[in-house]
Amino acid sequence: MQQLAAVIGSPVRHSLSPAIHNAAFAHHGDAWVYLAFEVQPQHAAAAVDAMRVLGISGLSVTMPHKEMVLGALDDLSDDARLVGAANTVVRDSSGRLIGHNTDGAGCVDALQRAGADLGSVAVVGAGATARAVVVALVGAGASVGVVNRTAERRSIAVRIGNSVRSNSTNAIEPEDLAAFPTIINTTPVGMHGLGADDHTNATPFDVSLLHTGQFVLDAVYHPLETTLLRAVRERGGTAVDGLEMLCAQAARQQELWLGRRPDVALMRAAALAELAASQR
Repeated sequence: MQQLAAVIGSPVRHSLSPAIHNAAFAHHGDAWVYLAFEVQPQHAAAAVDAMRVLGISGLSVTMPHKEMVLGALDDLSDDARLVGAANTVVRDSSGRLIGHNTDGAGCVDALQRAGADLGSVAVVGAGATARAVVVALVGAGASVGVVNRTAERRSIAVRIGNSVRSNSTNAIEPEDLAAFPTIINTTPVGMHGLGADDHTNATPFDVSLLHTGQFVLDAVYHPLETTLLRAVRERGGTAVDGLEMLCAQAARQQELWLGRRPDVALMRAAALAELAASQR
């Protein structure tokens, strides 16, 4: 019997997740299919409840729903509870819906694949994705600095990091970024297609702070080469695009659903093929 998995969010019309997940399902011979459902924010919890009625086996949750779905779940993993957001829902053997968060682990996986220095890492932003990244980095042994335009949200991310490991996470200022060997942008700055708030040509911080030898991961993957990543390469750094993180966290999702982690390179190739087809 074929199993259904899906992503909910708004907007999701250009989501690469169906291509990524379906390629892995096909490669492994799984009787699963993955779809995308446009769900308005006020209906996020109802969409999770629909898993019970429709028999959906796995769910991905993207912006802006990661915090909105929590009340509809039966339980949370430790990471999802700590972060206060879930991007993955698993139906367990008894039918209970369990929320997990694979964003942080996927980010760390992507950086490790790129050979980044994870000893000292700066995180730009303090939203749900940033909090997940901070938790995963601290768990991997990193010392973390968090920069964010809102001090209150920054302090929450710092507190969460320090709850995982004391004295691991500190608040920093934008000018401190030059001292970090690895920087992660978790903000939407640089993303295409945000209407009046389109930030395509903007960067989340002053790129003159970048220098040779730094690794920079931009969680934005549309466009694939953001203005920030182009600046990283121009200044002799190593750029890690958001598609690497997207595929790595998707591989972690499939591990939760099916007990095996697919090849990230296979998933990335499927995403790139989908992007190429959409541009014809």
